Amino acid sequence: MTTHHASDLRTEIRDLVARHAPGDGVHQTPLDGVRLFRVSSPVERVPGVYDPSVCVVVAGSKHAYHDSRTHTYDPDHYLCATMPTPLEAEVPVATTDDPVLGVLIDLESRTMAELLIAFRAARPRSRRASEKPAGLIVADWDHRFETALLRALQLLDEPVTVDILGPGRLRELLYTVLDGPAGGAVLGALGGPSHELTSVLTYMRSNLDQPLAIEDLAERAGMSRAAFDRHFKATTSLSPLKYLKSLRLNDAAMLITNGAGITRAAARVGYTSASQFSREFKSHFGTTPRDWANSGRPVDVQASGES
Repeated sequence: MTTHHASDLRTEIRDLVARHAPGDGVHQTPLDGVRLFRVSSPVERVPGVYDPSVCVVVAGSKHAYHDSRTHTYDPDHYLCATMPTPLEAEVPVATTDDPVLGVLIDLESRTMAELLIAFRAARPRSRRASEKPAGLIVADWDHRFETALLRALQLLDEPVTVDILGPGRLRELLYTVLDGPAGGAVLGALGGPSHELTSVLTYMRSNLDQPLAIEDLAERAGMSRAAFDRHFKATTSLSPLKYLKSLRLNDAAMLITNGAGITRAAARVGYTSASQFSREFKSHFGTTPRDWANSGRPVDVQASGES
């Protein structure tokens, strides 16, 4: 039996991603909720919203700025977002010859939902599920994680078997996340006591164009307004109103960057007053929506956003 050193595994992982993400941008795969990406030029600090996901950078590095902290992830560390998180992201160095390459793994996929049920049933008294969730966690790669990642990505070269073996390989990979350093936060957010709040955050994310009253959101979470405010800030580090405003403005900035008109972008994230949108946009980003549209800013491939 051949023994692979860590550097050999990571080289093979990088080569697989490079081959199956031949051009810049995000590339879909046959694996449930798994996408690949390539970035061949630097991306300045830009706003985005990360949905619940794991981002594995296999070449180069990325920075995420959130809650006055800088999170760096690279071929030694992966980033785990356990809930919809408005933030700023940066790719400091990338070239055509040395691009940033990575894997995005959705934590709200069918495979993950089934695994969470099985995991909680197998470990009903696990203290890990009761840990307070964090919006973003940077976790170290370990041998189990990189081996499972390689086994899943190897199926991309085997189109005949990917549908048969893919769900099992992906389940194995997600298990290493749940049983790893980010597992407590993932379980707390997606399968533990904070699940109701995470569901509300996802609801907010999907309904930005609708009026969202904090009292209604608290009721949806099954909490009093005071308890909702307290729990919300402890989980996201922001009050519900500040979180909602950040979510709306970050989404609007991505829509404008992707070519949406300013009026359309404002409406898509729930603003009915153009002057209010312009005022709050400038307060949040330090520039007007029009200047933002003319600046030619890039968009982060990892960030979700409607086109």
